Amino acid sequence: MANLKAVAVINGIAICGLAIAMTIPLLFDIVFASGECIRIFVPSILVCIFLGGLAIFSSFTKDVLAFSRNDSFLLVASLWIVISTACSIPFCIYADSKLSFMSAIFESVSGITTTGATIYPDVEILPEALNLWRIILHFIGGVGIVAIGIFVFPLMRIGGMQLFATENSDKSKKFLPRVSQMVGFFIGIYIAMICIFAILLKISGMNLFDSICYSISAISTGGFSTKNSGINWYKNGVIEFVISFAMFVGSFTFLEFARILKNRGKGFLSNQQSIGYLKVVIIMIVVPIIWNIITTNSEMTVKVIADHVFQVMSAISTTGYDCTKNYIQPIVLISLALIGGCSGSTSGGIKIFRVQIIYALIKHHIQSIINPNNVIVPKYQNKKIENELIASVVSFIALLVIVFIVSSLVIGITSEKDVATCCYAVLSCLFNLGYDVHFTEFSNIPKFMLVLDMITGRLEVIPIIVVLSRRFRIFN
Repeated sequence: MANLKAVAVINGIAICGLAIAMTIPLLFDIVFASGECIRIFVPSILVCIFLGGLAIFSSFTKDVLAFSRNDSFLLVASLWIVISTACSIPFCIYADSKLSFMSAIFESVSGITTTGATIYPDVEILPEALNLWRIILHFIGGVGIVAIGIFVFPLMRIGGMQLFATENSDKSKKFLPRVSQMVGFFIGIYIAMICIFAILLKISGMNLFDSICYSISAISTGGFSTKNSGINWYKNGVIEFVISFAMFVGSFTFLEFARILKNRGKGFLSNQQSIGYLKVVIIMIVVPIIWNIITTNSEMTVKVIADHVFQVMSAISTTGYDCTKNYIQPIVLISLALIGGCSGSTSGGIKIFRVQIIYALIKHHIQSIINPNNVIVPKYQNKKIENELIASVVSFIALLVIVFIVSSLVIGITSEKDVATCCYAVLSCLFNLGYDVHFTEFSNIPKFMLVLDMITGRLEVIPIIVVLSRRFRIFN
């Protein structure tokens, strides 16, 4: 039987935390704007306090109950569902956009999962406080993604993430003695990066509000924007370079940053995943530029190079910012987006380390065919790839494919969209890419399916499948 009381209490605390988070756009609106959003955030805060308090006091107990791995699966899945629902309250109350409940949920889930696919056709007409709330959702989701990616998923042995469990636990004991301190340290890195890039964007020509919003959006690899045309509105190559670097940081494993700070730069890029990611980024930036110079003899200005770098980083980090020009074939960009960034980052996609493991297994298989008498062991990070890890990675990819097929069929049946649009919409949500497919035009059932896809993709598929499985017992 699942520890429902403990799960309910933690969810209640999270909802009360959201009430505190909502005070930020409320105070911003009172101090810097017209105060029109008071009618949006005050009721939202009161509802969150009521629901969160109800969950805490109705389930609180002094008894210490064991928290099993099944409880961890239920907690992670329920937290993302409950938090996403609570975060949608301001969108529901904001009457001017006339969003349906499902559309409000879609916007909230898109923000929390850092997918960045918006339901609003015109974000510039929204009050600044509501736009700020959309960006805060990226911050909340980004911190949560880093936390579960580095500390929770390895313990739950999800999708190959156990590969990093030993590394994290061994080194964290020497680095910071308690998990709470470790989490605090990573959140500190996260906030510090946001502040640094906000300052750089302000210096580069953005106003203060946009610099903060785009810094959070880029570090969280979310993709929400305060402008309809996104970064293209500024037409500034320096801003594009800064945001590109922010997206790179957001899609780079935060564990590597901790190691760099701990060792004061020694052992930089000692992780195979980090090296592989850096190689992919450099190749995809440098090779097309050289090819373009050789084949077209066109002048490579700073703005052209900035556009290209921005496009590559937007794709591989799964941020999904719109680009006005295609310097690389769209199929290549989509492939980069499906691969995604590093584990323990805020990016979506399959993740680099899983691709590396699959490559190592294919290479081992080919070598064993060529030299059947040689004993060859597949390795990753100079360690043997265990059968459990292989099964975990293969299961993750297989489940991802199954979810993609089922979702595409459901959306195809319940909407009037063509097959290509349905598949593209599922890819955008399941892999948390955020590419625009005119989601406003979808009816409630396809939107609901896409909401499930965003949560399923962000939670690495397996927690949702486990919770929904027949053997998972919530009640006796």
